[in-house]
Amino acid sequence: MKISGSYTIDAPREVVWEALNDIEVLARCVPGCERLEQVGDNEYEGTIKIGIQAIRGVYSGRIRIEDIDPPNHYKLIASGKSANGVVDGVGTVDLVAQDGKTLLMYGGEAQIGGTLASVGQRLIEGASRQLINQSLKALAEQIATRVATPASAVAEAPAVAEVPAAPVSAVAETAATPPPPTPERRTVVVPPEEQLRPESVVFGIINDFISERPWVPWIVVAFLLGYILGRSRSRRER
Repeated sequence: MKISGSYTIDAPREVVWEALNDIEVLARCVPGCERLEQVGDNEYEGTIKIGIQAIRGVYSGRIRIEDIDPPNHYKLIASGKSANGVVDGVGTVDLVAQDGKTLLMYGGEAQIGGTLASVGQRLIEGASRQLINQSLKALAEQIATRVATPASAVAEAPAVAEVPAAPVSAVAETAATPPPPTPERRTVVVPPEEQLRPESVVFGIINDFISERPWVPWIVVAFLLGYILGRSRSRRER
């Protein structure tokens, strides 16, 4: 299965790139993400719960990022499994600056096995596109919050008290002490209220569908009116 697309984010490319490499942001952009753990340099493990019928289930997987070219491009190698089957995929993300905004282009290919393979490529591809689109919308919202926060934070920040200079001997001793090692593993557990829940994804899909086809609600209204009028006429004839 191959899939590709693009999405425009109203933020500079460097800001988008920084968000794409922030585990806190990513954990809140992946639909149904319950846990995301950094297990090494550019390598992550996680658990997500997907509520879309065609690919419903709890998945655990691993993602590795390669071919990193900041702030332009990287490549993802992913593998995941659930009770329904296994998924192995390779994808790319490219960022293009466009007058203060960023065009995010993605593409990839996945191999599916187990019960999932019997669902049908068209259904899985449609569900995958929906999930990606909702994830990118959540990413844009996270970035908008990120961009807006520093200004307010600076305005409300308390004054910093002046700290007296440390004695030369203390400075020398501190310099001689090696810094503590950076931990390799970092885990983000997303609280239920902050997760991109299945019902939110479904609502977003419906909203996007209606936004792209504004005539749909009128057809539904016309159908309901026809049904109601038909029922009323049928009762009068009796």
